[in-house]
Amino acid sequence: MSTVNYIQENSTEVTTSNSLDNSYDLGFNIELELNALAELIINSTTVPLTEYTIVDRVVLLHQLHQIQEHLPVDLATAMEIAHCRQQIIAEAENYASLVVKSAEEKANQMLQDSAILRQAELDGAKIRLKIERECEQLKQNTQSEIEQLRQNAIAECLSIQMGADNYADNVLDNLEQSLQEMLAVIKKGRQQLEQG
Repeated sequence: MSTVNYIQENSTEVTTSNSLDNSYDLGFNIELELNALAELIINSTTVPLTEYTIVDRVVLLHQLHQIQEHLPVDLATAMEIAHCRQQIIAEAENYASLVVKSAEEKANQMLQDSAILRQAELDGAKIRLKIERECEQLKQNTQSEIEQLRQNAIAECLSIQMGADNYADNVLDNLEQSLQEMLAVIKKGRQQLEQG
């Protein structure tokens, strides 16, 4: 319920209280009548050398009678208006209390939703950081393994090369010895031919 609707729904009570007494003279104003009574007393003739004032009794009584006649109606109307005013204020305070309570509940819900969202963002950031660290660690481990494999391959190649060189050297050495032996046999054979 909006505040405008609330005031519109409850304004009928004030209207009803204003028409409390159908016989009440809407032209009568108690404040004006009291002011007129005060003027009557102020403007009346004063007794010289005293604080007394001579007031027209008939006019004064008529003025007092007018006030007495309308005063109960004015008091009843004022009391009814005050009662309705208090009731409207109480209802407005209740309504305001409900609005404040609803707003507080919504604010609490929004805070909870915001806290859940912040927690989810924090958890997401932690997971992302953990994955980044794991990826970096995996990358370093892979690079380290690749470097180790490369070093092993180089060492193996060098070992194979050295083995091949040693084998070739042995083969050539054996061949050289065989050739020297054959050359010695050939020389010996030639010498025998020359002597013969």
